Amino acid sequence: MDIRQQLDAFWAGDRPDQIPYTCYYHKLPQPLDQPALQQMFRDGLGATCFIPTWEIAYRDVDMRDDTLVTEGREMRRQTWSTPVGEIYGTWIDGWQRKFFLESPEDYRVMTFIVEHTQITPAYESYLAQEAALPDYAVAVPRMGRTPLQTILVDYTGLENFAWHLFEYEDEVRTLYDALLAVFRRHVEIVAGGPGRYINLVENFTAETLGPRRYQEFLLPVYEQTFGLLHDAGKIVGCHYDGKTAACRHVIAHAPVDLIESLTPPPEGDQTLAEARAAWPDKLFWSNINLGCYDLPAADLRRVILERIEQAAPDGRLLAFEISEQLPARWEASIPVILEAIKEARAVAV
Repeated sequence: MDIRQQLDAFWAGDRPDQIPYTCYYHKLPQPLDQPALQQMFRDGLGATCFIPTWEIAYRDVDMRDDTLVTEGREMRRQTWSTPVGEIYGTWIDGWQRKFFLESPEDYRVMTFIVEHTQITPAYESYLAQEAALPDYAVAVPRMGRTPLQTILVDYTGLENFAWHLFEYEDEVRTLYDALLAVFRRHVEIVAGGPGRYINLVENFTAETLGPRRYQEFLLPVYEQTFGLLHDAGKIVGCHYDGKTAACRHVIAHAPVDLIESLTPPPEGDQTLAEARAAWPDKLFWSNINLGCYDLPAADLRRVILERIEQAAPDGRLLAFEISEQLPARWEASIPVILEAIKEARAVAV
């Protein structure tokens, strides 16, 4: 099997000829034609390329991006201007420093923006980009976050979110409802488009929300919308790259087929054995901790074999990936992982 066939089997819950191992396309080391990297592709490493099947436009909204480099640091400011006011966010070297929403007035501006958002299909663009990919790369339709995760991650940041949910509850819920209407339209477009596996960039970590808020704000959205994706034959995965233990029981009841970027301790708080016990039927696309890549080869091999035994003793329901950061020692460590995966396949056979 090539990487595309392996992932098709993994998504279907079948057993591929070996556990798939991928890296986000945009995190691959450059240049892509270097011999060491090309050998890894031949040895089984794949790349996931996230491509939207939709496009967004705004009515009566002006967006301006201003970027400058000062003393080697990239400073970026994004400003949204509307007839009801203006909001802005700032980033330094790609990390957000000021979030868009800080006052009730900001929420009213953002609600106006969301209510004037138009999402339309971009199927032909997706198919053209997919056709241009090399044979080691797999196109994946990607969706944005669900409404509350959008507010938390993109608009307020964790610190503001915690007290906005208390101080500005009406404004938060009004924006949430506006985002939910857009999200439903988003799901309709993705359901009608190409691609089998759909990735939602939730960036969920349980300690920022807890099980009660998960049941109140996330689970109903999943239950109301994912059925349309499932009816269209899609496999739905959510990017849960943080801690999950506090919500393991409610996640078990969520119609999420695949937990993507699932990371064991120390970044996460569940081993793959614990996650498999909590979610026996869910697919795991597991991020390998960055620190593992610095281990001696024998120790790294042992970690990979242990994780396969914990989550996929029969070779099903598990894939590995690089989803957070390219390891500094990628050239030495990735071949060790590929060999361990092949060893596990040989033992299973």
